Amino acid sequence: RKVGLKDLPSGCELYLSVNEDTAQRIRIYDELDRTGYELIGPDRTKAKIRNTDREIILAIEGLAYPDSDFDGMVEISLNLIKDGETIYSDRVIFRVAPWMMTPNTLSPLTVFVSRLSNRANEEFIEQLRKVVAQANAQLDPVPFEFHQDDPWMRDEIEIGYTQAPGHLMHVVLDSPRDRGLIHFAKRRLLGIDFGYVTRKSRHEPTKLDSFGNLEVSPPVTVKGVNYPFGRLIFGGTRKDIIPDPRRMLKVLQDFLYAQKIQAPFEIFSDWLSVGHIDEFMTFVGAFSPKGFKLLLASPDKCYDLLKQLREQGHSQLLLRQGKRLYNKPADVSIAEILDNEDLARDNQRFQGHINWNRELLKEELDLGEEDIIHLPSLFQDDGNGRAETFFPNMVNMIVLNQHLAIPKPFGPKVNEQCQFEAYVKGVLEPLGKECHFIDDWEPYFRGGGEIHCGTNASRETFPQKWWEIEPLFMI
Repeated sequence: RKVGLKDLPSGCELYLSVNEDTAQRIRIYDELDRTGYELIGPDRTKAKIRNTDREIILAIEGLAYPDSDFDGMVEISLNLIKDGETIYSDRVIFRVAPWMMTPNTLSPLTVFVSRLSNRANEEFIEQLRKVVAQANAQLDPVPFEFHQDDPWMRDEIEIGYTQAPGHLMHVVLDSPRDRGLIHFAKRRLLGIDFGYVTRKSRHEPTKLDSFGNLEVSPPVTVKGVNYPFGRLIFGGTRKDIIPDPRRMLKVLQDFLYAQKIQAPFEIFSDWLSVGHIDEFMTFVGAFSPKGFKLLLASPDKCYDLLKQLREQGHSQLLLRQGKRLYNKPADVSIAEILDNEDLARDNQRFQGHINWNRELLKEELDLGEEDIIHLPSLFQDDGNGRAETFFPNMVNMIVLNQHLAIPKPFGPKVNEQCQFEAYVKGVLEPLGKECHFIDDWEPYFRGGGEIHCGTNASRETFPQKWWEIEPLFMI
């Protein structure tokens, strides 16, 4: 706003200016002009301020998020010119609002799921609807025209948000996987108050470029450094043990790191056939010093439970009872699993990869063992040295406030009670959670994913404003 003298000194003119790089990334409008007159933008770096005898209110719009070639800082100059010379100059520096993710500890608003043709997941949707309703959220079953029978809603998009003083909007980050859901974000979500951003590359995307491979922790303090909006986590590789390594595309990594406010770090997911971190980890809120628990898939815990059942005389109990896999019954007994040396050896290897990640997560999030809960899981070799799940993977859940929509594991039953479900209830219900086990065998488990992979959610945003803090890690 112009304050001070009512009129400029005789012969003086007032100009607003930016450099050429900045002009590509912002627009400045005369807010009081009825037409929203554009003063500065991609085609104009300098504008004369007219009618200086009135109050001047300018509006600024960001056109680009921070990225590898843009730190998000823009400088705008106001220059007083007389006879072609600058006699006074002032400047202001803005930071473009970052794109931010929302963790599981924030309440859900809308849960999205593809409604597949031929009613392939209709029963799943109805079971999910009940859980979503209990969490006081809305379920949006997306019709065929927006997904073309692509069930993997999580892999296509990540719904975050952007906020500036006076305005907040959810913004979807669209992954480069571009399968059946390729047009969903633009055609179904994009609107006046729902933004869109994507990153493309000349390199072919891999499974690691899907957003089941992208998570954010709840707010956390690590060795005295506060991360009030949590930390972004994405999966990568370890070239020392993976012969054909895959990594998230550089354009995606660059974008995530450039936002800064959620301080990303990379863990190891390339040991999985699908390659997504949501196949072995998630977070749930908890009444604990950290405020949350890290849940990890655990073959060791699965073997412990199966051995206990064998010792109790239950070695002939069946897992996956009544289900079919590869066009034959999927039933397998506890004895068959425990006697399978190849399966045990593979799971020992996979447990080693999870342990490696556990230590890294403990370091990056300053966690103790008391902050971690291990859920029984079992994997098998996919024929190429990577892991795929042996039964529905319970860690691949969707967290909706205190309600957890968990893949039904079809574990061995004692007195009609699934022992895997009983164990999970025993460790999560004391946290105030309500466990809802949903059959996702068809089409999710058989398709290589679970509930988290097949759903997505918009969530409430952080009450704290990012510009009101100055994290030590950003100084």
